[in-house]
Amino acid sequence: MHAKSKSAIFNKRYRRQILATLTEHIMTFAHAAGLGWLSPTLNILQSPASPLDFPVTTEDASWIGSTFGLGFIAGNVFFGLTMDHFGRKLNMYILAFPHMIFWILNYLVQSVEYLYVGRFSAGLASAGIFLVVPVYISEITDKDIRGALTAMAMMFFSTGLLSGYILATYLDYYLIPCIIVVLPIIYLVGNLFLPETPQCLLKHGREKEAKLSFNFYKNIEPQDKMQCFATQPSVAISEFKELKTAIELGGLSAPVTLRDFFNRSTLFNFFTAAILCLLNQLSGSFAIINYMANIFAASGSTIDPNVSAIVMGFVQILGSLSATVLVERFGRRPLLLSSAVGMMAGMYSFGAFVQFTDAETKAAYNWVPIVFMMLVVFTASYGVFGIFFTIVVEMHPAKVGVRRDYE
Repeated sequence: MHAKSKSAIFNKRYRRQILATLTEHIMTFAHAAGLGWLSPTLNILQSPASPLDFPVTTEDASWIGSTFGLGFIAGNVFFGLTMDHFGRKLNMYILAFPHMIFWILNYLVQSVEYLYVGRFSAGLASAGIFLVVPVYISEITDKDIRGALTAMAMMFFSTGLLSGYILATYLDYYLIPCIIVVLPIIYLVGNLFLPETPQCLLKHGREKEAKLSFNFYKNIEPQDKMQCFATQPSVAISEFKELKTAIELGGLSAPVTLRDFFNRSTLFNFFTAAILCLLNQLSGSFAIINYMANIFAASGSTIDPNVSAIVMGFVQILGSLSATVLVERFGRRPLLLSSAVGMMAGMYSFGAFVQFTDAETKAAYNWVPIVFMMLVVFTASYGVFGIFFTIVVEMHPAKVGVRRDYE
């Protein structure tokens, strides 16, 4: 086994794991930019200064937000069925295309239906980003840095969200799609140089390719390329054998049957994952992201709602950085619990201020809604959002999930 050190993430062994993670998170950034773009853009499209030739009503705006969820559901079904059958890499290629469709339709928009279809496509891409990419990253990374690299997704998400807020506030509507659509193209080119994960290859009986993939992600460069596995360090050979044994014992190479889902361990893990999903979705965090500017506008605060949304973007980045740094130091559970409590306190306080104060008080203390929302966004970013996928990906048994306990 490899030695663990405080500076493990800078170890030569992890360089390609980090580079691969950064490549995949180009799509995380681009997707988040699309989400951040929506909040200020909806305000603009519903105003007299709208750049479009047709009106966007409040009902239209609600459907624009909702069709994303429909696409996300469809995407989860699609990628859930194809991820194991066709592999991680092919699905990572596929998820880039609905994202590009989203920006192309925003640019070519002729009616509100274009926006509906575009948001549905964004939902499809989102499902792939939050389903396939975390699995891929968790399979190629070593246990010592897996938590930090998986939590890094939220940092890219937060940065993309902030970029979307800023771009939508200060740039022309038709210029933004031309900028962001370049990112999935860069992502596709980067993926050309990344192999399929060793676990996925072993599951399909492609052991020779799995050895090459294992060497690539462990940054092993044998002297004799033609005798790749035979000439690599003995520690690496041992690790690969452990990986292969773990997959065989976990039943990953056998077909998944209904019986695999109904044993006590799997049912407990699925129940726990369902609770975490409910916490993630019912926390209101998705509504906050989509309608941040609208929420501040309705709160009675006299501060520009788009500027308030940008401030929230910076706070979210701080929360995401905290998750990346703290997840391995304090563990998953303390961060998740403190995040839930912090979100609850912030939302109750925000709601009470908006509901039970008069217009004069709101004007005098126009900074209060921002402070309470900062608490909500910060705590959500390091817990309910920041490490949610880290926990869900790690908790399932090997055959029906992607757990990797062989290190």
